[in-house]
Amino acid sequence: PHKSPSWDLPTGHQTLEDIVPMMCDRVRNGKAVVRLHSGDLTLYSAIHEQMQRLAEEDIPVELIPGLGAYQAAAAKLGVELTVPGLVQSIILTRISGRASAVPDAEDLASLASHKASLCLYLAARHVETAQDKLLQHYPPETPVAICYRVSWEDEKIWVVPLEKMAQASRDAELIRTTMYLVSPALEGTPAARSQLYHPEHSHLFRGGVPQ
Repeated sequence: PHKSPSWDLPTGHQTLEDIVPMMCDRVRNGKAVVRLHSGDLTLYSAIHEQMQRLAEEDIPVELIPGLGAYQAAAAKLGVELTVPGLVQSIILTRISGRASAVPDAEDLASLASHKASLCLYLAARHVETAQDKLLQHYPPETPVAICYRVSWEDEKIWVVPLEKMAQASRDAELIRTTMYLVSPALEGTPAARSQLYHPEHSHLFRGGVPQ
């Protein structure tokens, strides 16, 4: 049966040096500790440094995956981000900021050259820079979904041309908890068909129809 936690501590005002000892103390006192993150803990969650510290204390961890903002946003928009014949790659990235820098090899302009479905996190404060870099490779009319607080009760999602991404963000006074989804898949493309369910395509579970 579900039990309410005996200890519930928000960590927004805590540092790593505060959080890890508290978890270690409770584990050593026989308690089960859940370190709860919103979204997908494998993306920009700062979980790596916490796991390192716990490993140094010989405390094992189990990771339980969550749902990423880009996945929730695509579902709300009713789109597939890998449309056959149009785009088959998804890039998850961010802009360098105060918390951590992006390696030079992962500069946004370089990644934009692939013209993949690109999910840009943590960029609302630097949206002008982001737009300039994206426009080096994507056409100005490329659709961008501006996704604010995705999957929360007050979420807002709207689609604008890339050339208006910065202005729309400023008009909405966005400075955080915003993800930008840049993709030709948002264009409402004409019917596209994969080989998976094509009658001439054979695979492990179905033979193809010879022509």
